[in-house]
Amino acid sequence: MPHTWKVCLVCLVITFWAASPLSTAKASTPHPAQEASFPRSLGNYDDPRHEGITAVLKHRIAAEPFNLVATLIFFAAIIHTFLASKFMALAHQWEQKHDVRIKNGQEPRNSVHHGAELLHFLGEVEVIFGVWVVALVAAITYFHDWETVVNYISATVNFTEPVFVVVIMILAATRPILKLSETIMLKVANLFGGTLKSWWFTILTLGPLLGSFITEPAAMTISALLLARKFYELEPSEPLKYATLGLLFVNISVGGTLTHFAAPPVLMVAGPWQWDTSFMMITFGWKAATGILIANSVYFMIFKDEMVKLEDKFAVRNLRDHIRATYLSRDMVEAEFDKVGGLINAQRQIFDTIEKQVSTIAQEIRSRLLTTYLTEALPQGMDRALACEAFDQRFSEILLNRMRENLPGLLPEKDRAQFIDPDWDEREDPVPFWVMVIHILFMGWTILNAHHPELFIPGLLFFLGFASVTAPFQNRIELKPAILVGFFLGGLVIHGGVQGWWIQPVLSNLSEIPLMLGAAVLTAFNDNAAITFLSTLVPDFTGTLKYAVVAGAVTGGGLTVIANAPNPAGQSLLKKYFENGISAVGLLKAALLPTVIILHIFMIFLAVYK
Repeated sequence: MPHTWKVCLVCLVITFWAASPLSTAKASTPHPAQEASFPRSLGNYDDPRHEGITAVLKHRIAAEPFNLVATLIFFAAIIHTFLASKFMALAHQWEQKHDVRIKNGQEPRNSVHHGAELLHFLGEVEVIFGVWVVALVAAITYFHDWETVVNYISATVNFTEPVFVVVIMILAATRPILKLSETIMLKVANLFGGTLKSWWFTILTLGPLLGSFITEPAAMTISALLLARKFYELEPSEPLKYATLGLLFVNISVGGTLTHFAAPPVLMVAGPWQWDTSFMMITFGWKAATGILIANSVYFMIFKDEMVKLEDKFAVRNLRDHIRATYLSRDMVEAEFDKVGGLINAQRQIFDTIEKQVSTIAQEIRSRLLTTYLTEALPQGMDRALACEAFDQRFSEILLNRMRENLPGLLPEKDRAQFIDPDWDEREDPVPFWVMVIHILFMGWTILNAHHPELFIPGLLFFLGFASVTAPFQNRIELKPAILVGFFLGGLVIHGGVQGWWIQPVLSNLSEIPLMLGAAVLTAFNDNAAITFLSTLVPDFTGTLKYAVVAGAVTGGGLTVIANAPNPAGQSLLKKYFENGISAVGLLKAALLPTVIILHIFMIFLAVYK
């Protein structure tokens, strides 16, 4: 555009103008340590006593008006997540209309509908909380200053968990780890017949319980990828898709309670309350496992008839995989094609004829365009011979691109675009045992140093180098899904850090059963690790109150995408199997029944815990 440079210049001037007072303010602003802490410490509100939760919240809003604004922004982001599928549906409608306009010649061939692209961006659940961080940053700057923003995000907010989830997702999604996990699941599923229902039940039971040992994000990644391959690719009905997703999210959240180090909400309280693995196993673990089995069984009985109908598809897919691995493997088929190479060469004249026709058409187009260029667009005084040479170079570039797109077989091998095998990740060749062992060591290193990004991030870099060396045994390593999940969690912890002002007094004013229910409900609107962390700040919490808040937090961890740190990973890996992405309302409905089942189990044994 002719005025683009002017717009850029104006933006640059505005940027420097805005930066000048900021830098001046920074020089005159006292060191953060000299300022009142942000967000305000929960013990510094001087709350009114014996006047109820409402009075406490009103007092805290009056003392710090920013609190109300931050929470309104946070709830706006939550509402946005519930509307994400609507954005995606509208984006697809606009894209389809734009495609029709392109076919009718009403729009340029490679154009896009910018409104549809914007809606598609706003409909991506992974970016929602990051987008609303912009509004939160503006609010903090308005009520405080820019230095407070910088200090809060760089020094107060802890991004270790989002970064850890990114790294463990990348490692857990690798081919050697998936092959190993699939082999273990196969052994268990075969004990129950190796059918679709046995695979479904095994993945939704064993996968979440493994989260107590390999961490919940790793268990979520492995379980979601196995469900995608064994179940979602069979195209079940939407209700069964959501039921399975709801079970997966709830089961992962409670399945990490067998130990004290794998589930983020448990990890937050294990140190302050001195809970170890034996305590978790006795107090929570076996109840969680029982709840998972019951919830899986209930949903299986509800969808039993559809499961039976899907068995034929599953059997055909298994038979196809067996044929591919034992009879029609990639190497065998390629060897057969090599044998008929002579026959293909004998038919070369067909390709020569097509190539001549393409060349003739290309020359006609070149002559027509060159004539137009020389008569209408040639700069005055330009040498015609040089102009023709430059025109030929540009025309050859465009012709090569179109040939690569439509007729790559007619090009010399050196001019062809690199072939990317769409079925590379589905190949059947085995992974050497030593490669699996090294992958397990990389995962072990990451889990062992889960709270030290300065150790596990270099581990990831070493792993990427190892994956490059062992590329024939690897799948394509997709970094984008994991990074988007990290972006989601990063935005969530930024928002969550300023929500304690209302969550902490709510938790501190409830008895056991209301606290368990309240923790489950609050978890749907905030990360369950934040709920349990804030409970450690409540003084004089009894043993039963501690049990109730953790039980509620882990049980409610499947109700929404934001309720548990691993949920965005599952959402990212499985959203392509749902029309217009995963609906927050659909997930909430599907997760409600298993949540109620497991909540009842924890409630029943609350009296035993007392």
